[in-house]
Amino acid sequence: MFSVPVLVAQVVSTALNLALAPSRHFFAPQAPLQDYGHNDFLNQPSEASKSIAIVGGGSGGLAALKTILDVANDINENWEVVLFEQHRGLGGVWLPDPPGYEPEPPELPESPTYPLLHVNTPHPTMTYPHIPFPPGTNLYPGWDAMRRYHEDFATQFDLWPHVKLNHTVVSTQWHGHGDFGDWHVEVHSPPVDGSPEDVVLKRTFDHLVIANGHNHYPHVPEWNGTDDWLAYPRPGLPERQLLHSIYYREPESYRNQTVVIVGTGASGRDIALQVGPLATVYQVVREGKETTPGADVIEMPEIAYFTPDAVVFVDGSIVEGVDTVFLATGYDFRVPFLSAPHATTLVTDPDAQETSSTAQQLTSNLRYIYPLYQHMFSLAPSVPPTALAFVGLPVLIANCPSDYAQGPPRARGGAPREGASTPYFVGHRLQNDNEAQTYQDNLVEYLKKQGAVPDDGKPYVEGWRRKGREHNFLILRGWKRIQAQGEEARWLRGVRTENQWAALLDKIAEWQSRWEEDHGISEEVVPLRDYEW
Repeated sequence: MFSVPVLVAQVVSTALNLALAPSRHFFAPQAPLQDYGHNDFLNQPSEASKSIAIVGGGSGGLAALKTILDVANDINENWEVVLFEQHRGLGGVWLPDPPGYEPEPPELPESPTYPLLHVNTPHPTMTYPHIPFPPGTNLYPGWDAMRRYHEDFATQFDLWPHVKLNHTVVSTQWHGHGDFGDWHVEVHSPPVDGSPEDVVLKRTFDHLVIANGHNHYPHVPEWNGTDDWLAYPRPGLPERQLLHSIYYREPESYRNQTVVIVGTGASGRDIALQVGPLATVYQVVREGKETTPGADVIEMPEIAYFTPDAVVFVDGSIVEGVDTVFLATGYDFRVPFLSAPHATTLVTDPDAQETSSTAQQLTSNLRYIYPLYQHMFSLAPSVPPTALAFVGLPVLIANCPSDYAQGPPRARGGAPREGASTPYFVGHRLQNDNEAQTYQDNLVEYLKKQGAVPDDGKPYVEGWRRKGREHNFLILRGWKRIQAQGEEARWLRGVRTENQWAALLDKIAEWQSRWEEDHGISEEVVPLRDYEW
């Protein structure tokens, strides 16, 4: 069976293999890339039959890199594949701040990772298929284990020669039309030999795979009065803060403060649970949502506006003396190197509501990007469908297996331009686990029908993964009870293979279920604190 990243890459690789066959291809030496001048892009014919640039070194970029290389090897083709990562290491969202670095607005931190961050689903359900975590790994590991997992993945499959760290893609401009052309890609890397200026690399590529993630550009709501509220003098007190959750690092900084948290997603819940015991915390809850059970917070409606010394809510209630407002309000879908002023392929229009697959311009309204086929291939007529692919756009999904599933379609399949629509119920947000798993299964089923991968008669997402995510809260409660008993090592002893990890999830779920039944505990009354770290 193909793992999700492999499938992602194979869909892409098939698309790369079948649909776009330029009459000439251009290639720069793989190690190292060279700067051929600031004015002219390198157009050097080579033995490579295709050149592919991947932007981003998180789970999506690594999945695409491996699967595309696998497909090239399977068909005995010499494809040049380069992955550009702007930061100092792999892992994407799991890469922490550099040592000693404390991010402050308006500078954006490298990632939203904070020291207490843990995954919120058991790691066996999150892995690249058939590539389990090392023996002894905490079932709900922290960011450091997740970062190492991605680095080990790159080492195991010899991906490092294709990776360029500290290389920031600044511009990707399509030169051509809807049937033929190439990408002019400008990349900046740190200065060398004492020069004060970045090294500028200019290259052409046949294909562009975008895997730059979607947890980097904060979505910041606007209210009247925020400037006056921030500037209001408070002798003897610290300056007020209006911060997006991307800047949150540790709870101690907010001890004895009055804090307002806007939002009830994962970051909003984490901040509420961690800061709640140390401060007076109000949590803004939108209609239809609920506050963070188990957290010591006061539920509030949406904010209406700010006065110089208060936060005013839509029901007229007022909270004075607020020290910090945290915006756990999510992120905007932005791709700066594909958009103005650096490029013209992607238009950013926050007011756009269209979702048509026949839209004439690739557009981001900051909530989703359209027109795309299966959240991957551009259907805009100005660029061939297989010249541009996105990896990792779906939200509320296990990234490693999903990114892997997107790979084979990118590598092996094409995106039909006519009649290829994807429902955009809420952009790239998949509504539930069942939809998330079905999305992956459908990608692989498409490849099977195309004859691109063998038909083994099985769904792509194994039953144990579905079951593990379905029973996540039960497993988490069981694991926390195991930790309280100091029994982690005993439960993890001898667990090495993917099948053994799957069996462990079943064992914990059954063990915890029996205990809760014996003690008359219903899941409805289990506080969320038992679900969070």
